Amino acid sequence: MKCTTSTWKYTYSQKAWQKLMDREKPLTLIFTESVSGDTSQVRRGRYFLEDIPSEAILNVQMTNLQVEDSGLYQCVIYHPQKNPEILYPRVRLVVTKGITASDKRPTQNLAQISTHPPTITKAQSTLLARPRTVTQLPPKSTADTSSPDFGVNITNVTNVTTYGFRFSVINIVILVLCGLLSKSLVFTVLIAVTQRSFGP
Repeated sequence: MKCTTSTWKYTYSQKAWQKLMDREKPLTLIFTESVSGDTSQVRRGRYFLEDIPSEAILNVQMTNLQVEDSGLYQCVIYHPQKNPEILYPRVRLVVTKGITASDKRPTQNLAQISTHPPTITKAQSTLLARPRTVTQLPPKSTADTSSPDFGVNITNVTNVTTYGFRFSVINIVILVLCGLLSKSLVFTVLIAVTQRSFGP
């Protein structure tokens, strides 16, 4: 999550991530060490802080969440010798065990973060879904082809010319008729011209 700070007030201050304990002093989990005003990062076990003073942002990360991590947390301006300045709002973290519907076995921890008082609720992780198997029939084709040794075998195909063009029977009949009609037309014209030339 991100905590917002103040560029003019807290640029050169240490920041920390704390967990509030019941009737006890807050537990400081991790704090920044640099006060140079430059971006700094620190990692301690499962906790990570990144202070970006120029953008007034403190990034917080917690990994390998456990159910016992549930609780109220806060970002603070860290003063080791006195009470910290709290960067509101506080954050409520709820971690629960995930259960799959099919086998009822715990699979993955779920984390839910809300501000305190609760104004925003955001789910950070979801149950792992089981992979689905999708069966899809191959598209229908007019030719079954196979190509061993770069050859192609074509079966179940009719009306294929030697050049690979596919014609239907109707197309061939139409082409033949057109050819015959055009030849008879040319022949008729030639006869008419010949009779005219050699006529009386």
